[in-house]
Amino acid sequence: MDYKILFIDNHEIYSSSGLTRIIHPGTKLDYPILKADKPWESINQMGGTVRKEGELYRMWYDSWVVNDKHNAYSSLYAESNDGITWYKPNLNMYKDFNGNLNNNIYLNRISLRSNTLSPPQNVEQDHNKNILYTPHLGKEKNYTMVAYDYAYTDYGAYDGYYLAYSKDGISWQDGPQYPVIPGHADVGWFMYDDTDTIFRGIVKSYLNIRGYSRRSVLWTESKDALEWTLPKPAIIPDQIDDSWAEGNPERFSQFYGMPIFRYNSIILGFVEDFRTTDGHRSRDGFTYPQLVSSRDGRKWERVGDRSPIIELGQAGHWDWGSITIGNSIIIEKEEIKAYYTGRNDTHAHTTINNEPVKGAIGVAKWPIDRFVGLKSQEFGFLELNELIPKNRLHINANANKGYIQIGLYNQEKEIEGFGIEDCLKITSDSLDHIIKWNTALTPPKIPLKIKISVYNAEIFSLWWS
Repeated sequence: MDYKILFIDNHEIYSSSGLTRIIHPGTKLDYPILKADKPWESINQMGGTVRKEGELYRMWYDSWVVNDKHNAYSSLYAESNDGITWYKPNLNMYKDFNGNLNNNIYLNRISLRSNTLSPPQNVEQDHNKNILYTPHLGKEKNYTMVAYDYAYTDYGAYDGYYLAYSKDGISWQDGPQYPVIPGHADVGWFMYDDTDTIFRGIVKSYLNIRGYSRRSVLWTESKDALEWTLPKPAIIPDQIDDSWAEGNPERFSQFYGMPIFRYNSIILGFVEDFRTTDGHRSRDGFTYPQLVSSRDGRKWERVGDRSPIIELGQAGHWDWGSITIGNSIIIEKEEIKAYYTGRNDTHAHTTINNEPVKGAIGVAKWPIDRFVGLKSQEFGFLELNELIPKNRLHINANANKGYIQIGLYNQEKEIEGFGIEDCLKITSDSLDHIIKWNTALTPPKIPLKIKISVYNAEIFSLWWS
């Protein structure tokens, strides 16, 4: 894909005026696309990954099952041809807690280590699984799993993040018998960054911040997924994050987790703003996903006004209490999909009318590049850093109530035939406008600045081809 200038941050912006950065929440389907409908499932937790491979959508998800026979996160697998209607294949690999092999359980790590098909009892295992596509590690390791274990059994000697490997994403082999990231807490999100050829991770820990012990997100990275750098704070809740509490000492923000993914020239995160409502008990509250960005996976920036990137449902709705997306962004030609866990309860399992606690998996969508835009109410102006042009300039923009014009400059000197006034006005909404000027020439292949005049319009991305 051609390098894109994304207006999510100011990285490529030399100067601007009259423009406001706008967050665009995803458009959600009104109903869940995956629910607990099998005897071995209970509260569905995303806690995993969705990938599109060819025309097939693949989902590795969790279901937290608690009954008199079992207390664990089951590792489950589903497939779809359209990303909306999912089916759960019979894998016939591991027994559920009723002794049934006809299920979609793809891994039971304790059973794998003890060479038995039967599930363990009263143990939470392989929490928050991340399935990473890693063919560079060899065909037997096309997929790498990173998951947290609490070490309640001989599964592991102590808490931390463990690895597993697979050729096909279905049959798994154990990784090291020790955690590659020891300790920390049980919500971690990982990616393999093909651009920078490095594994990146965000792990949860607790930090004392302004008098509260808060769940916090720390970054770490690795070349091989075996040796990781010491986790360090990515972002921490500031006083703006706490402003919703209006000075109430029982209310404050924590960051529960932060899934991360590469998006063209930028790394994005969906930080989970957990708004605690019971003070130092720190058990109850709602979770709001917000967009953050980074250029190196280490230094992170807040985006726009910090409004939710996926909005919670109305009171009593199936995703009213919390939304967390997991390692589950699908980027297609004209659309972005994010698969998320929605729950009908607060963190302390309170529901509106004492109805049963339920969790399900939903999907939110955006037009390509349209997480965030720069919008003018009347006249706005943007000047970008120098780039060497190619043949055609493209812009993703909505100008159906105004117009956009673009000029090219070298050392503040307008390129003849390519000034702002030479540009044919863009007056419509398109994911891919091709910029045209009143000239038959092509831009010179020298470093050029791009200047954009925006009248009552919004711009999302820009690129050369």
